[in-house]
Amino acid sequence: MNTALDEIEFLARSPNRIRVLDALTAEPIERYDIEDATGVSRATLGRILDDFEERGWVTREGRQYETTHVGNYVAREFTGLVERFEPVPALNQVGQWFPQEGFGFDLGCLTGVEIIRSSKSDALAPTTHIAKRLRTADRARVITYSVLPDVMEVCWRGTVNGSLEFESVLDRGALGSFGTDPELVNQAQEMFESGQAEVFWYEGTIPSTVFIIDDVVLLCLSGGEGAPHAVIETDNETVRSWAESTIDTYCREGERLDPAQFTG
Repeated sequence: MNTALDEIEFLARSPNRIRVLDALTAEPIERYDIEDATGVSRATLGRILDDFEERGWVTREGRQYETTHVGNYVAREFTGLVERFEPVPALNQVGQWFPQEGFGFDLGCLTGVEIIRSSKSDALAPTTHIAKRLRTADRARVITYSVLPDVMEVCWRGTVNGSLEFESVLDRGALGSFGTDPELVNQAQEMFESGQAEVFWYEGTIPSTVFIIDDVVLLCLSGGEGAPHAVIETDNETVRSWAESTIDTYCREGERLDPAQFTG
């Protein structure tokens, strides 16, 4: 008797079987139409249909094939399993840089995301992507434990010229970095004076850097270091809701920063 893993392996090791099963689930269909819909060769299709009939997944009446209740269940559940695993290959490449506690949403929400990674030829690709997004943004919110000078400069230019409404929450480490860089201090002063920027200070530690830039969320993966090794960009509504709620929480638990702290 086959186990559940045997049945999963039976489908997973053959994309042709998956395509044929999918074609069968819509409605009763003739064998030649299955060939046309799937591109599976006649001989291979014959073996697959025989296997499906043996398992009780399909029935045949004349020239027509149709899935049974069991076949429909298998197709539905296997499709769901594949969909759940869809983000895994991409996330495998960046998972080592996730914050230790992860994120507060189901990783299935990251299906189809864009991932920008650093490389030997472009170590700053993630930071460059963030800056590029900010240059054309109307509004941005961020929580961070690290200040990136290139990103800071874009935010400074945007707020000073009035094109960007900016809100940020910094933890102690990020706030401390201003004291070591007079240029950052000057930029912060001008951002405050513009009336376009609002900055909060959070006493605890912020575990990850998260941007909301207009309608997209950027999850910065840096493995606890400064500059991100990768950025995940998504417009998923669940992730956006989580990001908004998370930033709201840090704002409530933090204190609005006094511009006098940036007097140089």
